[in-house]
Amino acid sequence: MAAAQPERGVFLLDCDNTLLDNDALKADLARRLRALLGDTLAARFWQRYEEVRREADGVDLPLTFAAFRADCPDEALLAHVRATVMDYPFAERLYPETLATLAYLTSIGTPVILSDGDASYQPRKIEGSGLAAAVAGRVAIYLHKEDHLTEVMARWPAPFYVMVDDKPRILATLKARYPDRFVTVQIVQGHYAHAGETFAPPPDVALPGIGDLRGFSSERLRGFLRV
Repeated sequence: MAAAQPERGVFLLDCDNTLLDNDALKADLARRLRALLGDTLAARFWQRYEEVRREADGVDLPLTFAAFRADCPDEALLAHVRATVMDYPFAERLYPETLATLAYLTSIGTPVILSDGDASYQPRKIEGSGLAAAVAGRVAIYLHKEDHLTEVMARWPAPFYVMVDDKPRILATLKARYPDRFVTVQIVQGHYAHAGETFAPPPDVALPGIGDLRGFSSERLRGFLRV
């Protein structure tokens, strides 16, 4: 008689500063825009970016480009700005062990990319970096993903979930809501992870990099569920 196969969990993986070095991407993008626009106009672009972010309660690149047109009426130059942002070589910013880790998670469970972001730039980033292909197209993007857990769990039903993120606030929110369904793993990378804020409950596991997740079996992770 064949041995029973363990139940497979779903790994919900953040994108920015979890699988992809978004801080480095943004710094490089700032350098590219300064070279294209000059210091003053580049600073104005980022000012518009932050204004739109506050008004829209999240990043919205199409609205940012529309707002920036008032500062940059040259349509040819504005087209270069759009291309610089939207056609960035995203794959260059993947953490070195990201793809190998996604392959490992596929062998023990079902990896899904669950990302915050806008409806145009974030899908382009996830597609262009190769992340979408690495998880067979299993991608969900929301402005605030913690508000859509019921939808996500209905779309990918599983006996348990492992949320992998750099933001301790989101991990604490999920663990408090579903202590018996969610294991929380913080990847301590990026500015949110190093902001010094603490949230309760703390993550079940904290790892320095995404590659360290390959040291955990599905059974070991499931042991962190609070039943």
